[in-house]
Amino acid sequence: MNAGCYRPDIDGLRAIAVLAVLVFHVSPDLLPGGFLGVDVFFVLSGYLISMIVLREQADGRFRFATFYGRRVRRLFPALVVVQLSVLGIGYFALFADEYERLAWHSFHSIAFLLNFRLMDEAGYFDVVSYAKPLLHLWSLSVEEQFYLFWPVLLIAIRRLRIAPGAAIAVLGACSLAFAAFLAERRPDALYFHPLARAWELLVGCALAWWHFSRGVDVLPSMLQSLAARSALSGVGLAALSWGLATLDGSLSHPHPLVLVPLAGVAAIVAAGPTCAVNRFLSSRALVFVGLISYPLYLWHWPLLSYVRIAESGNPPSWLLWAAAILSFVLAWATFRFVERPIRFGFPVRKVVAALTAAMLFLALASRGIAMAGGMPQRTAVQYAANAEAMMKREPPQDEACTRLFPAGQAPVYCRLAQAGERTIAVIGDSHAHVLFPGIAELAARRGRSTLLLANSGCPPFEGAVTGRNERERQACATAIERILGALERQSNIDAVVIASRGPQYIDGTGFGPVEAGYDHPPIAARDGRLSPARAFVEGLGATARRLHAAGSVVAYVLQVPELGVPARDCLVRPLVLVSAGRGCSVDRAVYASRMREYRTLVQALSAQTGFLRVVDPAPVLCSPRSCRGVDDDGLLYADDNHLSVLGSHRVAPVVAQALDRAPGPGVRALWR
Repeated sequence: MNAGCYRPDIDGLRAIAVLAVLVFHVSPDLLPGGFLGVDVFFVLSGYLISMIVLREQADGRFRFATFYGRRVRRLFPALVVVQLSVLGIGYFALFADEYERLAWHSFHSIAFLLNFRLMDEAGYFDVVSYAKPLLHLWSLSVEEQFYLFWPVLLIAIRRLRIAPGAAIAVLGACSLAFAAFLAERRPDALYFHPLARAWELLVGCALAWWHFSRGVDVLPSMLQSLAARSALSGVGLAALSWGLATLDGSLSHPHPLVLVPLAGVAAIVAAGPTCAVNRFLSSRALVFVGLISYPLYLWHWPLLSYVRIAESGNPPSWLLWAAAILSFVLAWATFRFVERPIRFGFPVRKVVAALTAAMLFLALASRGIAMAGGMPQRTAVQYAANAEAMMKREPPQDEACTRLFPAGQAPVYCRLAQAGERTIAVIGDSHAHVLFPGIAELAARRGRSTLLLANSGCPPFEGAVTGRNERERQACATAIERILGALERQSNIDAVVIASRGPQYIDGTGFGPVEAGYDHPPIAARDGRLSPARAFVEGLGATARRLHAAGSVVAYVLQVPELGVPARDCLVRPLVLVSAGRGCSVDRAVYASRMREYRTLVQALSAQTGFLRVVDPAPVLCSPRSCRGVDDDGLLYADDNHLSVLGSHRVAPVVAQALDRAPGPGVRALWR
């Protein structure tokens, strides 16, 4: 068979890949491993592109301009239409900060650098994935980065007379080694990094080299018969089906089990088009879906994203399936009336020039929207301008605080509000940061300073650490000691307020749609001998005793209620589909149930020590039936679980009352 012959069964594999991704994005429970559809695309892309480049290089016809011109004609027509549509819908559907983020994503996706942008965003405070309508374009960025360098490498391998098979094997091993290296240092970036994904494309490249050098139909002698080929293809389909049905999104990347379905894809392609499985994949229905798989992939996620945004992350399932069906209609229309006419109906040079100009225009427009802060003057969002301002969090650091530490060693949150000689310290995690404004203002009225020392996702509990690997756990332990040591060095601190999350550290689960993908492990004892619950309470107790021994009154603020959705969903969204105002409160019973074990542990610790004061924010944030995210004055939350500045001012007097009741020299004079 000619190396350049069209393989309809590969379009069938594309169909399975895109359908798997679509089902997974609509309802992950139906197909837990559907996310592997993207990995299947990587293998197929590596195979097809390598076959083209190898064939043209061997014939002496390869030209970079021709190669990348084909990429422009293949990718840009549908991409221009989808990105224009996504930006247009966002104009009417998104608040200013959401529209600004979308515009930056659009700009970086046009430059095929979105994966790097997402790496920078990844972390504790990253927004939920459904709030990013262009999130799925990270995979397109990875592919294009690969296509930029792979032809150059193939030319270099050929000219240096290096065995291509050996080179591909070495590059694949290096990619896997880099992924393991990155997992220990930047796990948030691992998923999007092109070098950590290259091995998947190289699986396809290896198969392409085998087919190019030995022939598309050539297999080892024991697999040459039709029966053996059919068995190979059947095993491949079984491996792929097993991966899609069994593996789930919690799987770490890269994981050895992912090799099973990807090897299955390679086996199906290697078996050749004449096997029963491959003839099934060549059916008209699957080939049709495969032909529209690219625009279908482009359309499906933005539609599902906007449905979830409009419905506060919890739309009815029928609405999601309606969006999925609409994505098929739009994909077909894009393929029929945009892709094919532009790719095949006009002179190549004019098409490439026009498409490039269109993408440059989109890039400039996207950057303009981003630089304008998401265009907050839009009529669609002007009504929420004041409320949106309440969601802005105060700066994490100031110079007055950071100069208390050696260069580069200040905690993530380090603020010092100076108003007098005596100081109240607010320590903890990000919840201490959002509590700081209210306490600082209240203390300043009484002539006191307030010092904020806190870390993100790493509460200063002595002997207890958080982290997904040993490097992160060690960094957390070091950060904890810096905070506690700094407090002991400050002789003017007479009260310490500790604030942190609770259930999330104890059971490792998030709350509500916004944290459905939460994947951080619970807190742990540094020596690993305690359960998360005991590590939490003993770590808090050790810190409280250490600070009390240093002469400070110590209070702990129980976690505030979690909304489970972004705080802006307390507002009427600019675009609403079937519901409004959803997610602005949480049932008091739900809050009580989630906090029960955690609150019991903290209250028991308070009784045991006799000096630890427990601050309960629920009375000022909750009614007997529910806990709200907004009151008559505005938003009480900055996001799904962090207080706004207004919320901080609501809770601060409760902290003051707890300190009033606490024994200790000079504390009562601070508040009264």
